[in-house]
Amino acid sequence: MIAPQRVRAGGLQVPRRIRIACFLLSLWFIAPWVFSQEAAITDSLRRPERGEAPRYPQDLVIGELGQGETPEGAYAFARSTLSALTAGRRDAAVFEGAGSLLTESLFEEIRSIRPRSYRLGGGRTEADGCVSFLLRFIGPEESISGELFIRWAEASEDGDPAAEKWLLDDLILENKRALSDIRDDYRYNFTPYERFY
Repeated sequence: MIAPQRVRAGGLQVPRRIRIACFLLSLWFIAPWVFSQEAAITDSLRRPERGEAPRYPQDLVIGELGQGETPEGAYAFARSTLSALTAGRRDAAVFEGAGSLLTESLFEEIRSIRPRSYRLGGGRTEADGCVSFLLRFIGPEESISGELFIRWAEASEDGDPAAEKWLLDDLILENKRALSDIRDDYRYNFTPYERFY
């Protein structure tokens, strides 16, 4: 009869069968915890079910990003507007119908932070029919958050379908803030963001 193989561990000889049994027991205790963690993660990242709004990533300042419950055309127009403001394109078609005083003041204020990117939050339809979006322009050292309002222009009396389009109604901006201040203020605060009033 062959003696069981022994392994030297720290000066003690532990039979191989005992080591294997200890390993299997540890797996037996750890596996349910691992699978329960995986189930929790999977549930939070699952695809939305029918009738349920999609889940989007969140910005620390403006909250959930993405289209929200707004029409696709409104979201596309809002993205085009923020893209033009970030790039400094004053001649973009999205500014047709908006007053020159409004657009010039917006460009002046946004240019002061040298924006590199923007984030567009989930939109909602307001009581007056406008669609609003929370937003944030991000520069190398500062950012400006605000709320964009757009409205749908109906066809004119002559029935010209080209007159039907989204128009910039207003853009309310907060004071610019240093990115380091934002990170410190919001580091442990993930409560839902309240819209500007």
